[in-house]
Order: sequence, then C-alpha cells, then structure tokens
Amino acid sequence: MHVHCSASFDCKVEPERVFSRCRELGLTPVFLTDHNTVDGAMRIRDRGPVVVGEEVMTEQGELIGLFLSEAIPAGLSADDAVRRIKAQGGLVYLEHPYDPFRRHLDEETIESLAGSIDVVEVWNGRSDRGLNREAEQLCAALDAAAGAGSDAHRLGEIGSVYVEMEEFNGPQDFLVKLRRGKIHARPRRFGLRRA
Repeated sequence: MHVHCSASFDCKVEPERVFSRCRELGLTPVFLTDHNTVDGAMRIRDRGPVVVGEEVMTEQGELIGLFLSEAIPAGLSADDAVRRIKAQGGLVYLEHPYDPFRRHLDEETIESLAGSIDVVEVWNGRSDRGLNREAEQLCAALDAAAGAGSDAHRLGEIGSVYVEMEEFNGPQDFLVKLRRGKIHARPRRFGLRRA
C-alpha cells in the first residue's frame, strides 16, 4: 500500500519494473504512492489493477491520498490536501506517523484531521518495530483501518511488508475489507543500496 517508482525524486526504478515485480510476487493491485505526483501510477494503469496514490508534502508534513484521479499539489495545508483527496472520492492514509527519519504530520495536525483519516500505516518497512507499535496505538485511537507498506524505493524492498485481504471494488469496499486483512512483514535487512 506504499510503494515508489522513478516518478519520485528518491527512486530510480521505472514504474513498469515496479508493476512487474509486484505481479511476480502476487501483489495485486499495485499501489503506487510517489512523492507529489501520480505520473508513475497513471503511466501503468493500462497494464492491470493499479491504485493511484500520492505521498503529498503539505505545510504540516506528509500524508498519502489513495484512489486518486489527479495529483494533489504539494505545499497546501494538510486540511486543504485532505479536502482535495476526499473530493476525488479518495482515502486519506497516514504513513509512518512516528518515524523521526521520515516526514510525517505533527500531533496537532493529526488531532485536527482525526475524523478524516481513513487508514493509519501500522507497519512501515523502513520504520523500526517500536515506532510501528506506536502507530498501532494511534490507529486504534482514531478507529482507522490498519494499513501497511514496504515504503519501497528499490525492487528488493517490494513485498517486505504487505496486506493480505479479499478482493475489493472501490475505496469504501477496500476500507471494509482492509479491516479484515492480515499484515505480513519480514524483518528489515540492512546492506548496500541497489536498484
């Protein structure tokens, strides 16, 4: 539910290669959530099931919009970004909410948006277990659906974290079925960066 491609400034893997790798691993649909753009996801929509997402930098930090039809401009207030996501029928996904090494929303902003947050990432493949446990507590407090993602920026990271769930039809059905999903995560491995 949280994967990047070369449309993001910090990834070199072309969206077609991301799509192929996800399919090889049996991960479908493919969720692409690039930084401040939906271009990569739009580029591969005709290849098969793709959920168009965007990791949007707001004035208060990052949040993800899922099930988008167009990009949300960077630099808006978090409140304005959420309104634009919802206007598209999209879902608001709060990623890596406590990771000090990742850009995220501050506590005050999370409180002000509490009723609009649909999914909290309770397992991020780049965050440590303690931070992920804190995210689980936040998810419960917000009564949001529990999400998870590898936050992959390289092919080898794809599939390190994923959610096993029933097939769904659209954003609202996704939310219902996500609540019954099962998160799978393998421990992080540190090593040299490779594409």
